[in-house]
Amino acid sequence: MTTMPDLACTLANMLCAGSVEQTLSFALASLITLTQPQWVCFLLWDVDLQRYIVGETWLSDATEQNPAALRRLVLRQANTAYLSDPHTARRLDTTAWYHPLNAHAAPVGAVCLGVEQIPREAQPAYDLLVRSLSQTLYTNARLEQADRERAELESDRQRLEQLLRAVEVQQRTIDQLLAAERQLSASLEAKVEERTAALRAAQNRLIQSEKLAVIGQLASSLAHELNNPLQAIESGLGLVMTELNGAAPEVQQDLTIIAQELERIQTIFRQMLDFYRPVSHDHLPLDVNALCDGVRILMRKRLQEAGIALQLQLADSLPTPCGDSNQIKQVLLNLILNAAEAARGDAAHIELATAAQGETVRITLTDNGSGIAPEHLPRLFEPLFTTKTRGLGLGLAISREIIERHGGKISVASALGSGTTFTITLPVTGGCDHE
Repeated sequence: MTTMPDLACTLANMLCAGSVEQTLSFALASLITLTQPQWVCFLLWDVDLQRYIVGETWLSDATEQNPAALRRLVLRQANTAYLSDPHTARRLDTTAWYHPLNAHAAPVGAVCLGVEQIPREAQPAYDLLVRSLSQTLYTNARLEQADRERAELESDRQRLEQLLRAVEVQQRTIDQLLAAERQLSASLEAKVEERTAALRAAQNRLIQSEKLAVIGQLASSLAHELNNPLQAIESGLGLVMTELNGAAPEVQQDLTIIAQELERIQTIFRQMLDFYRPVSHDHLPLDVNALCDGVRILMRKRLQEAGIALQLQLADSLPTPCGDSNQIKQVLLNLILNAAEAARGDAAHIELATAAQGETVRITLTDNGSGIAPEHLPRLFEPLFTTKTRGLGLGLAISREIIERHGGKISVASALGSGTTFTITLPVTGGCDHE
């Protein structure tokens, strides 16, 4: 017979047990001592299935029953008993005692014993043991449920962390793709702009080629028509220079200038004939200041007659670019003639200046004329474009062609009512040819 100290020790062990199996083992030992059964079968309540399932089973040595058959029989009878009355302990048959275990109005299991009834003297200890077992199983069930929920939460947390890491990786991938897409878009836009600019330039070159073809035909016709008169003038000039060999120096100088300009006219016609295709030119050292002074002397009489002052602002110690002096002189003369037509009033003047700028020589020609309309500036250097009532619109086109063949640039800045400035930039490359 189990004593109260033994029962107290058993109850304490049950409360301190680390698992349901240990709890049932302690309770089994006490039940065997208290009731002397032929067998003991613990049933546990399955919350999901809402029925008993078999737990620990014990059979005495004197029992001849088959353990598996006993478990099936007890499980069937106990589930049937629960459906009829889930709270009352009672006999299932002459050799089986059924005692449902409930705690807090919830089933936690059942104890089935191979006895007809509980011995009277063991009833108090038995009842205390069963109540304690019910409470302990309830507590263990709650703890196990909490452990399962904790494990599920941990599993969910881990899955969430994995998902977050996957999202971060995906976000980085998306960011990289977006960056690549932006870079590709920028590259495509740049290529489109480049191709558009190239197409526009090709169209402009085609238009210019067509215009140059017209210019070439026109120049050929003019050269053919004017060649004979020019040759006659040249012959006559030669005779005059021979007859006036002893004339005053000023006369000799004027005749020399006339001969040079006659040669320049012939040169211009030759250049016009070749304007639509690249032509060769001299690559000799250029004294830019001397060219500007020569142009001043050449234009002096004409500008004086028009009441226009030509001022020179020549820089000292200019570097020496390379090129064809006749072609550069042709450009300067054309610009001065245009400026003379634009200059106005009693204070009409033109300024021709030179300066060194890095590895280039800069020539600027400024007038105080009426200026150029803004809508005309983009087309100013196009062949056959002119705003004059007379003229073919070839002067500035030929000027730009000459300057670009020398590796330089020519640009214009103008404002209505404030005059116009043309700027020529020639590179100083060295390696000039020598005469």
